[in-house]
Parts: sequence; structure tokens; C-alpha cells
Amino acid sequence: MAKRKHLAIIKQGVEVWNRWREENPEIRPNLRGADLGDSDFSETDLYLVNLSKADLYGANLSEADLSGVDLTEANLYIANLSEANLRSADLDGADLSGADLTGAILHGARSLSE
Repeated sequence: MAKRKHLAIIKQGVEVWNRWREENPEIRPNLRGADLGDSDFSETDLYLVNLSKADLYGANLSEADLSGVDLTEANLYIANLSEANLRSADLDGADLSGADLTGAILHGARSLSE
């Protein structure tokens, strides 16, 4: 379950979230199971965030830093992941149907369905 504090911060927008991440580099945010569908997270710092089982249906994650992110069983249906950094992300069971992965960095990304 997502931490309410982390969910409240990300819902304030990319600028607020990225500033909070810069000020709190030791915190590994938990957004597990969060409903974030159709949100705009382009250029967002999501490094090492727990997004397992999150609903990111149609979300814009272009140019976002998703390196090391846990996206197990996340819904990324028709999400925009173009130019996103997914290095070492865990994508096991994630729904990437219709997702735009143009130019995405997938080096070291893991998925048991490979």
C-alpha cells in the first residue's frame, strides 16, 4: 500500500516531487498500488520508487528516471515511456500493452516473461 505522504507529494506535481526527492535522497518512496493513471510524470525523478501494482494506465512518463524502480504487476497500458530511463527496473508481470517505449533505456531491466 502506498504511503499517504508520498502519494500526497507526487499529486502536487513534478516540480514539487522532484524538489522533495532532492531534499530527501535517503527516502525510498512507496507508491505501491497507487492509482496514478493518466498523470503527467514526464521528467520525474522516480529512481528506486516502489510502483509495484500501481495503475499508470495512460500516464506520461516520457524522459522520467525510472531506474531501479519496482514495476512488478504495474498497469502501464498505453503509457508513454519514450526516452524514459528504465535501467535495472523490475517489470515482472507489468502490462506494457500499447506502451510507447521509443528511445527508452532498458539495459538491465528484468522481466520473467522475457
